[in-house]
Amino acid sequence: KMDEEEEATWWLYDGTDESRDALAAMRAKEAQKQRWIQNARPAVRVSEIDERGRAYGRGSRKTAQARVWIQPGEGEIVVNRKDFVSYFPREYDREHILGPFVASQTCGKFDVTAVVQGGGLTGQAGAIRLGLARALEKYNPDYRPPMKRHGFMTRDPRMVERKKVGRVKARKSPQWVRR
Repeated sequence: KMDEEEEATWWLYDGTDESRDALAAMRAKEAQKQRWIQNARPAVRVSEIDERGRAYGRGSRKTAQARVWIQPGEGEIVVNRKDFVSYFPREYDREHILGPFVASQTCGKFDVTAVVQGGGLTGQAGAIRLGLARALEKYNPDYRPPMKRHGFMTRDPRMVERKKVGRVKARKSPQWVRR
């Protein structure tokens, strides 16, 4: 390869220091281009499954954190050792959690075990959804593009704003009194 490079650049080199420096700069620029091309390639994602055949994902939303394990099964979902339906009485929260299964077209193919702490029910549902999406991606990286398109791989950054001094809440001012 070095001989080919020298053959292609022989006309540039005439023995002087300037031509030697120009040749070195040209080679450095080529090497930089090759590094950029190499670094621009997307990361190769591989399946990460433990010895029990499970994939793990961690999710969080507001102040809730969830640890989620999935394994092939008949679609049973257990949250904090309770049934999915009894833990989340609201229909919206259950639909919210099942979103990654719908996007990856894997409804009823995996058993889910989730341990979730902190926050309220909506925050916990959001944490489980993110953990579930990450676990599905670790089980099979081909599930990532449809879930990414629907926004299931992104953590929701919104948090409760802190209360400020001299205010009733984060932004609400005290009631104005004329006298």
